[in-house]
Amino acid sequence: MRVGFHPVADNSIRMAYVPGWASVTSLIQRVEELAARVDGGKVIPAPWEPFYKECPCCRDFRAFAWARSRLQNPSDFAVDLAFFPRAEDRDATTRDHANWVMLCAEGEPSKVTGEMMVAEALDLWEIHETCWLEQVVELAAQLNITASVKSLRPKVRHALKYLEHPVPSDDIASLFFGTGTTSFPSHGFDRELLQMDGWTQDPGMVFLPVDGGVRCLLKDILVLNTHTVALLRGRRIVRSVEWEKVTLIYIFNGVLSFDIRDEPPLTVADFKNPEAVLGKVQELYKAATERILQALATQVIRTTA
Repeated sequence: MRVGFHPVADNSIRMAYVPGWASVTSLIQRVEELAARVDGGKVIPAPWEPFYKECPCCRDFRAFAWARSRLQNPSDFAVDLAFFPRAEDRDATTRDHANWVMLCAEGEPSKVTGEMMVAEALDLWEIHETCWLEQVVELAAQLNITASVKSLRPKVRHALKYLEHPVPSDDIASLFFGTGTTSFPSHGFDRELLQMDGWTQDPGMVFLPVDGGVRCLLKDILVLNTHTVALLRGRRIVRSVEWEKVTLIYIFNGVLSFDIRDEPPLTVADFKNPEAVLGKVQELYKAATERILQALATQVIRTTA
């Protein structure tokens, strides 16, 4: 059983959580009681943990022993305090939101959506790190735990590094566009031709979340590469289309539209800056079109050679 890796899912305070806890001692007593309930290494579900539905967990004796060691170490406890997802005040602060997003990403069925959620949380931690660590030091002092921003910073960054493991692009392609393999579909590009002046650089995978106040789990997200354009809604692929079928891209009344050959248009609304989004899409469309034309030329050359 995995334990002690994810800074939020495997958080010692989360494991020992009891509503209204006010001291480290009460958390240690709680985790010792839980360890006693685990007879002979039995695994038990942990529905008492904050946001159990978002990230269901099961714990065994080793997990509770590890949590107890974290709670008994003032330095480790301060780190876990920084990443504790407060159930009663999830939306109270940006830090609570960032921790909640990291927790939800752990149980997210879509790897790509999970990556984007983690990226959002990591960006927030990078922006607010010093302010948040100062808050944690104050909270720790209220619990008679001595900590400092200087001592916390390297430990917090080390914990965040666990989350920095991007999904390989091949897996992303297979997941999103149903290639059925572990590699990108090949168009037979000539690498030397692709390096010539005038060719549009491949921007890679491009994510264009629709703006708005809804949570990232519910957003529409337009995902594009040089092969496919896909629309996600509520964490699920609504539609994906190969660039070869796209005949026109335009904006009408603020709605981004893709005209598709022999199919209904693909439309995406509610971008705050649709013109800027259109520019990014057209740049990728240009790159995709160049590669399609180059692949056709390569096939002709190989056929006539």
